[in-house]
Amino acid sequence: MICQTPVARAVRSRTVRALADWTELFDPQVAMVVWERPVDPLATRFAGEVLAHAKLEHLLEIEVADLDRAELVPADALAADPVGGQSFLADVRTLSHAFAELVGASRLGVRLLRLDAPMCPRFHTDFVGVRLLTTYCGPGTEWLDDADVDRSRLGHRSGGEPDERSGLLRPGAVVRQLPEGAVGLLKGEAWPGNAAHGVVHRSPAVRGHKRIVFSLDVLDQEGGFEGFDATGEGCAVPQAGFQRVDVPRLAMPRQRRGGRA
Repeated sequence: MICQTPVARAVRSRTVRALADWTELFDPQVAMVVWERPVDPLATRFAGEVLAHAKLEHLLEIEVADLDRAELVPADALAADPVGGQSFLADVRTLSHAFAELVGASRLGVRLLRLDAPMCPRFHTDFVGVRLLTTYCGPGTEWLDDADVDRSRLGHRSGGEPDERSGLLRPGAVVRQLPEGAVGLLKGEAWPGNAAHGVVHRSPAVRGHKRIVFSLDVLDQEGGFEGFDATGEGCAVPQAGFQRVDVPRLAMPRQRRGGRA
């Protein structure tokens, strides 16, 4: 059954090598799962040569049942490079199905963006249960492990000082960064038991680069969702081989567009 009991707060990130290991997210001590993975060079080419040169702000709210029919990538971009476009589309579709399976989502908020400047250059947290982020082209999202941040200095409490001078970063803090193509699953403030302990992250400095960012948010969950069959039967992404887990009921964001990358 869906877990209703608050859990201990998450404190660190964990890097995994397989899609099946996304379930590390349900470890109460894990704030963020980083999946370092190979990306099809055709998809990477499409992101860098087509999407990076397009005006791209593609925002969708999609029923999971309609994922295979949804326009996850603009049709005009796909037409510019049909081969690379189909590779890219297959990748974002796989991520969408896997994320929905992971958290029992029935509806997703999808963003595919070209960014020429940081959306949010200051460290912050998001009021979501969990967000998927990946950067196909350009520098990836930066984040801090819990031990490296003084949360009393977040937001207006920084006194207007830059993050590096406000006292937000504890002595010896390491600013971590998602590699290009890697997938991050970031717990937010609305993850059960995680209030005031969402992953602290920010957009990276672009410095002349263009970023192609894909993100997913949970907008609704299936009632009575109970997790996964390790055999993958009945799972939209059978190759994931997710182990059976209890999925927490997440607080839904009031507006899908909230939050930064």
